[in-house]
Amino acid sequence: MNQNLCLFILIFLLSEAPAFAVDFYYQNCSVPITCGRQKISYPFYIQGRQQDFCGYPGFQLSCQGGADDDEEEAYPLLRLSGGDYIIHNISYESQTLVVSNALLSHYLDNSSCANLSLIHNLTIPNEQFKLAPKQDQFFLLYNCNPSFVDSFPKYKIGCNNTSVLALPGQIYPKFGGLVEVEKCGSSEVAVVHGGGYGNDEAAGMKEVLGRGFEMKWLAADCSRCQGSGGLCGFNYTTRHFRCLCPNRTHSVRCKKDDEGYSCLVAKIGLVNYNSMCIQ
Repeated sequence: MNQNLCLFILIFLLSEAPAFAVDFYYQNCSVPITCGRQKISYPFYIQGRQQDFCGYPGFQLSCQGGADDDEEEAYPLLRLSGGDYIIHNISYESQTLVVSNALLSHYLDNSSCANLSLIHNLTIPNEQFKLAPKQDQFFLLYNCNPSFVDSFPKYKIGCNNTSVLALPGQIYPKFGGLVEVEKCGSSEVAVVHGGGYGNDEAAGMKEVLGRGFEMKWLAADCSRCQGSGGLCGFNYTTRHFRCLCPNRTHSVRCKKDDEGYSCLVAKIGLVNYNSMCIQ
């Protein structure tokens, strides 16, 4: 074979190799995804917009709100204990997120006067999340006698013509013996610690409850994979974490030879272009 022709073919194959070698999983998960102002990445993924292998089991989200011309108003939702929780912030560094019950949040901002009896006491799935320390406990009393609610204006929150009492955990026992309380429905919620409801503090209950609460997530560690230039994902066949690398996937981290293409062999007078090592 003509040596000049061989050289031309070799240069062409080398220039085309990276396009053939980009791993399918890496390519799918490398596209930046946001919901509103929040970046979404491992262990989270948005159903319908990302492949499930880009995240970790139990961390699927939906993206709600925000019209086509105002996408910044969208927000991610996490499903917990049969209810939707708005994600206000995700810290990938500390592996924590701040969430609030969607029904309660919409009630507080008057966007939807939902029936708060639909708020169930939260049961956090221990295999995915745990409640962060220093959370405050609140009890919501709803469907109470209006005159009873009006007797405690400091703890009253309202949405149009409805009214609810939001009682801090340390105060709730004082109401336990009241007959009127037994006629109310109740739900328990957590709130990020920060005060705002003591005798000498002026913050209203809406502002306090609007903080939401903080959880820490539990998923396979991503740091070694990210440090090697990979993206973290999950293999639903083997049910194991996997590191998605530009040339192929690995169990923990990318390897140095992923940056090369060892299966492309060139010989003088012969070019052998095999499988490009795509596995």
